[in-house]
Amino acid sequence: MLLILRKMKRSYLDNSDFRKYLFYALGEMVLIVIGILIALQIDNWNTATKEQETLWSYLRSIARNIDSDLLAVNDVRAKREETYEASARTAGFIVEKTSYDVAEIMFAYNALARSQELLFFDPNTSGYEALKSSGNLDEMQGTDIERLLYDYYETVSRITHAEQSHNEYVRMLSLQVINHWPKEMAEWEFILPRSLAADRFQALQSSYQELLNNINTISLYRRARSIEGLLSDYEELNRLGSAYIQLVESGMMNFDDTIHGILDGKYVPSSGLGYPNVITDGQVAWHSYGFLAPSSTNYRIAGRSVEKPGGDGQREAFYFDSFEQSDNSLHIAYPGGADWAAISIYVQGSSTTRPSLDFSGFDKLVLEVKGDLGGETILVHLKDKDDPDDGSQTNIELQLSDQWQTFEIDLADFQNADTSSLHLVLGFLFFEEAQSFSVRNATYVKSR
Repeated sequence: MLLILRKMKRSYLDNSDFRKYLFYALGEMVLIVIGILIALQIDNWNTATKEQETLWSYLRSIARNIDSDLLAVNDVRAKREETYEASARTAGFIVEKTSYDVAEIMFAYNALARSQELLFFDPNTSGYEALKSSGNLDEMQGTDIERLLYDYYETVSRITHAEQSHNEYVRMLSLQVINHWPKEMAEWEFILPRSLAADRFQALQSSYQELLNNINTISLYRRARSIEGLLSDYEELNRLGSAYIQLVESGMMNFDDTIHGILDGKYVPSSGLGYPNVITDGQVAWHSYGFLAPSSTNYRIAGRSVEKPGGDGQREAFYFDSFEQSDNSLHIAYPGGADWAAISIYVQGSSTTRPSLDFSGFDKLVLEVKGDLGGETILVHLKDKDDPDDGSQTNIELQLSDQWQTFEIDLADFQNADTSSLHLVLGFLFFEEAQSFSVRNATYVKSR
């Protein structure tokens, strides 16, 4: 019997039809396995594609949020810069006087009202919060866009906390101003001085002086100018947000040269390097610079009478409206009459010596200016931290027309100024002749 079975087995194995069937069955099994693997691969690809589409849907939603954020933050930034300038001009030319005209009181009120305004940047974080709760953040791990988003929202958080602290202090000072309001003056008499009879306006001079020289009023003006950190963060947020929007619009998760170009412009105040854009579209870079208007005390022609602190009868060379932003440019009006006078944009800082920044990486100062009438001659100068205030600085003469002109001045031409430690980054010097002109842009550049 065993012998018969062995013969039958050999017979089947030797049968060609059986072998064909066996190979066919094995082939079918292989095809099924391959099909399953392909199906799994397609399913995985479909899943990954859907996850990528979902991720990009979140990223585009965040880009829309950031676009609206940048509009909002630029609006807040512009208001804070306007408040800064108004406060600085009030403190510099009005606060410590003993008598005022109607225009000065109106301007002082406007500056005080601006200083009391509670400004908030209210970011839209809905897209970012939705992304975090979706679990899709892992798909961005290690990419440039992940780090960019983190930096953006970390800056948002820093701005939020700084604004909260600033506004709380402003609210407290505003209450103190109200509590110490001069008894002899109604609030509307400060707000609407034009409505007053001349004798009433004169009778209120001591009340105006009491209000404007009150420590709380002065503190409000100072607080409006202590926002350098906020202005820097607004600028940084704008840069980060612009880079993110560009990245999403390009459909990329990692930086290219265009994105690097946007982000490489980041200015780090602690670096000790000078911020190149001193004036942009008439706006002084208040996060880095302040302004002074020094002058001699010897006048040959009459102007508006503006007493210096102490009421000694001496006149100032400039008034609160001698230095103001108008039509995307900075208008400077010197009424004339002094032995000398200057508008000086300088490096701010808390140092007991004159703070300075390093501009040695630049080789030109580019100015875009025009005269009110044409034919004006202006003198431009710089000073390092050790330069004496004795008029020995190098002055570069520019002849203006009544049209915008761009002047490129080699920094080497300012022979007395060490550009590695500039304190006064842009100065205009005047003598007896009146001058009025506008500056649209003032920028340090590297041309080689």
